[in-house]
Amino acid sequence: MNAEPIPLLRVEGLRKHFAFTKGILFSRTLGHIKAVDDVSFDIKAGETLGLVGESGCGKTTTSRMILNLEEPTEGRILLDDEPIHGLQGPALSAYRAKVQAVFQDPWSSLDPRMKVGRTIAESLIVNASRDRKRGDQAKIAARVRELLQQVGLRPDQAEQYPHEFSGGQRQRVALAAALAPRPKLIVLDEPVSALDVSIRAQMMNLLKDIQAQDNVAYLLVAHDLATVRHMADHTVVMYLGKIVEKAPTESLFADVRHPYTRALFSAVLVAWPGRQEEEIELRGEVPSPLNPPSGCHFHTRCPYVMPRCSQQEPVLREVSPGHSVACHLFDNAWLGDA
Repeated sequence: MNAEPIPLLRVEGLRKHFAFTKGILFSRTLGHIKAVDDVSFDIKAGETLGLVGESGCGKTTTSRMILNLEEPTEGRILLDDEPIHGLQGPALSAYRAKVQAVFQDPWSSLDPRMKVGRTIAESLIVNASRDRKRGDQAKIAARVRELLQQVGLRPDQAEQYPHEFSGGQRQRVALAAALAPRPKLIVLDEPVSALDVSIRAQMMNLLKDIQAQDNVAYLLVAHDLATVRHMADHTVVMYLGKIVEKAPTESLFADVRHPYTRALFSAVLVAWPGRQEEEIELRGEVPSPLNPPSGCHFHTRCPYVMPRCSQQEPVLREVSPGHSVACHLFDNAWLGDA
């Protein structure tokens, strides 16, 4: 029997708690904000994992820890079965080359005073310097031209500045810069939400084409469920720092289980032809992560709340092959519709 291949990225029991303090000179800790609270998932090489949920659910903090911009309070992140935190010097530089990011606003990663060709070449120049090689300018220039063509831009556009590009073109430049060091994983933080609707499909198809060519994996952080459905192989749904549901994307969209996930879908997705969709309206606001509700964090807003929901935290359990849910509705043997 062949053993399961080691995932490219493995997240195990990840927690990030921020101290909440009061005062300046003599500050005291009043509590901890549990931004991420026991999150685990895997990403295989060449696959896309979608991470979805409302604002404040912990998606961005999770992605920042994967990018090694935040230290976890507990848990581990492993790339190629090697822990990523505590890396320093050349080891940290090598990790940053393997894991890149493309953000919602390309202006955040593009220097307006630098030609885009130089921006794309920056990591190549840094890596050549780190490896104590005399940067072969001809090779670097050829790589920049290759990257511009790969993302659908002209090689001569390397001499232009960011303000000379449209929003969609700037996002292509940001993608080219992320691809330059040949990463294994790219964190896509709302990569198409700032683009015109007419351009979003082009960008998503480009990302999928590049994934097929380079076998790069994506962590897709998004609010737009249509984008997640089009791109992601697997989807993880987070609420108040915890995973409430995870499954292969097509399985999730065909059979939504958790009440929170159902509410997300009913709020943003158009009903499919011939299919009756129950509209679920959530009560109240998202609770504060500084003082989350006891038991199931979602029970204060759930339309199916039971007495045990406020007393006992549900366990994330598999309810069908590959499909896991953290909800007391699925604690019993019956797994029908809620």
